[in-house]
Amino acid sequence: RAMGLLKDGDFIRIAKDGSITLTRAGIAVAEKIYERHTLLTNLLIRLGVSTEVASEDACKLEHAISDESFEAIKKFVTDYENKPAD
Repeated sequence: RAMGLLKDGDFIRIAKDGSITLTRAGIAVAEKIYERHTLLTNLLIRLGVSTEVASEDACKLEHAISDESFEAIKKFVTDYENKPAD
């Protein structure tokens, strides 16, 4: 079912031999989800969450969070990291 949805959404191509490749749209979605997962995992770890729990929670959050909220979190993290030391 999931593969059918990905194929119907033009995110993957399935060859006659069964091999699967991502389309440009599929690559774009994969990169977006990976960026979200990485940033959210690292943020949670910095907040004191264990690596395992942070990764599990990031998996849940990366799909549910809006683009607007993610971009705000990303900006906050970037601004914080680039803040001059006192």
